[in-house]
Amino acid sequence: MIKLNVAEIKKRLVGKTDFHFQVAAKELDLSDDDLRVSGLIQVDGEISNAGDVLLLQAHMRTNIVRACGRCLKEFAADAEADVLEKFFPADADNAEADAFTYDSDVVDITEALREGLLVAEPLQALCDPDCRGLCPVCGKDRNLADCGCDAATVDPRMAVLQKLLKS
Repeated sequence: MIKLNVAEIKKRLVGKTDFHFQVAAKELDLSDDDLRVSGLIQVDGEISNAGDVLLLQAHMRTNIVRACGRCLKEFAADAEADVLEKFFPADADNAEADAFTYDSDVVDITEALREGLLVAEPLQALCDPDCRGLCPVCGKDRNLADCGCDAATVDPRMAVLQKLLKS
C-alpha cells in the first residue's frame, strides 16, 4: 500500500506536496495475470489541496511484457500512464459512490495508481506495426516466411455472388 501523509497540505488552502518513488508491481497489487510488469514502476507526481477535495496528479513509467495481437509473440515495451484523481474525505456528502476517499491525514493512492496503469494499456498491442500475424489457414507465423496458403476464403452465403462475378 502506498500512503501519503497530507496533514501539512490540508492546513493551507493551496498546499501541495511532490513525490517521486519506485515501486514493484506487487506493491500496486498487480499480478502477472493483470499486467506483466518487467522491473520497477517509476512514479512522479503531486497531491494538492483543492478546497473540499485532494487532487492527485501522477505520471508513471515502466516496462511491460505484452503478447502481440497478431502473431502472439511476447515482446517488451515501455509504458506510460497519467493519473488525475480526486480524493474526498470519507464523511463527504458530495462524493460519488465510486469516488476515492481518505480518512484523517492519510491518503492511500495504491488503487488510483493501479487503475491508471491498467487503463493505459492498449487493447491490442503489436510487436511491430508491420506485423503480418498468423496464417488463418495453417497457423504459421507469416513474419518468418510465406506459407503459400490460399487465405482468400469466401463466406458460403456469398458464394453465389462470387459465381456471378466470374461469369
